[in-house]
Parts: sequence; C-alpha cells; structure tokens
Amino acid sequence: MPPLDYRIAASTLVALSLAALAAFALFPHLDLAVSGWFYRPGEGFWLASSEAIQFLRHAIWNLSILVFTFSLAAMIAAALRRPLLGIEGREAAFVFLLYLLGPILLVNGILKTYWGRARPVDVTEFGGAAHFTPPWMPATECVANCSFVSGEGSAATALALAFLIFAPAAWRLLPRRGFALYALAGVVLPAIGLALRVMTGRHFLSDTIFAMLFVLAIALALHRLLLRGR
Repeated sequence: MPPLDYRIAASTLVALSLAALAAFALFPHLDLAVSGWFYRPGEGFWLASSEAIQFLRHAIWNLSILVFTFSLAAMIAAALRRPLLGIEGREAAFVFLLYLLGPILLVNGILKTYWGRARPVDVTEFGGAAHFTPPWMPATECVANCSFVSGEGSAATALALAFLIFAPAAWRLLPRRGFALYALAGVVLPAIGLALRVMTGRHFLSDTIFAMLFVLAIALALHRLLLRGR
C-alpha cells in the first residue's frame, strides 16, 4: 500500500464531518426515525432483551479490552527488544494510544460525562421522560454515562483500526484462510458492534457516526506522529 496522504485524509475527514453535521441539522428527526425502526410500542427496543444479542455485544466489547491490553503488553515487549508476534513498538503504541485518547479519555472521560444527551430509550418518543436533543447541542437531559457519543461505538472503530494495524503480523503468522477470517472479523465485528448500539436503543445513529469520526481524527494524528511513511 502507498504511504498515507495526510492532506487528502484530513480533507476527507473534515468533509465527512461537515456532511454529518449538515445531515442532522437539515433532518433533525433522522435520529428518531432510525431508532424508531427498532422500537415497538409496549415492548420498547425489543432486541435489547435478546440473550444472543447481549452475548454478541459483550463478546465484541471484551475483544476490544483484550486488544487494548495486548497492545500495552506488545509495547512493553518491544521496549524490552522482545517483540510479541513481530509487532513493532510504534504499531503497539498506536493502538494503545488510540484506545486511551479516544474511547477512554475523549469519549467516556469527557463527552459522555458532560454532554448531557439522553439515550434513545430514555426520551419521551420511546417511552422515557427525557427530551430529545440534537447531537451538536450540549444538554442537561442526562447526568452521567450519556448518549453522545457512543463509547462502544468508539471502541468498535478503534478495534477495526487495530485489526488493520496488526494485519501485517497476521499475514505473516496465519495461513491464507486464517488471514481471510482475520480480515473478515476486522470488518464484520466492529460493524456489528456499531449497529447493535442503535438497534438496542442505547445510542442514536448520530452518536455512532460522530464516535467514528472522532476516533478516526485521533487515528490520523497518531499515524502522522508514530507511523508516518508507512
């Protein structure tokens, strides 16, 4: 693959962010419409009660925790000149810092704590008591662990990028069919993780989209700092 062109990547990311803002500004009820697809009067967000759905959700979340922990171990091993599975220190540091700065600090530490947006399951349109607010507007409808942005959505995005960063090591270590499964998992599992947060009424569509955009912005900065030219 050719080296990443940061100007094109940054311009694309800005354009996508502006397009997302415009879409939710021009169509303020888009969030409610999408969440409404998975809501049944009298039942609520019925997929949330599925044991299989919850098992899958927890499996993807636990995989993110495992990858974050592995990246720390790989970073330490590289510093000791005993790399794990041939993973370089900069690659491991990229994944570790991506999780730390994105899902942990920015998303859960700041936005979900102070933005105050109520989750779909809590707004009046879906049987709750809180008011619906647009994604770009700070609110007081939620006290803690709020809807904007999706923590698991941001972790799912970081997971997809971790699969990408560790792909060369997987290519060296796995048989071709094994690598094909690795690549498939790197696309499917994060996508499922993102979708389930909307389908179970835990986040609006905009929460997941902006979670992705924020993590991608952090990833672009980290790539320039740690992996430039690769």
